[in-house]
Amino acid sequence: METVLLSATAAACYFGFALLALSQDRHWHQVDGARLCPPRLLIPLRTAGFGCLLLALVLALQRDGAGFGSLLWGTMISVGAFAVVATLAWRPHWLRPLTRLCHRGAPP
Repeated sequence: METVLLSATAAACYFGFALLALSQDRHWHQVDGARLCPPRLLIPLRTAGFGCLLLALVLALQRDGAGFGSLLWGTMISVGAFAVVATLAWRPHWLRPLTRLCHRGAPP
């Protein structure tokens, strides 16, 4: 169970930072090819990104309690942010399915 919570924490951090990065025009253009991130997606992307980071905190606290869980969360958000930076630097097309999912799930 602890391995599942650790993996879920890492995934939530990665997707949280990926969503926050995609809410910026430069990264949206790099991944999707469109010049600007659609304005109707800005608030949902940022809300979902911060929600994923909050979920990661809850998972880390659930796994290890307040003392070590907060330290784990701080480490995981650093690792998640670096992983998103590396993805955007070397393989931005790996985030393309996430942009397609954002287009489908966004309000009209």
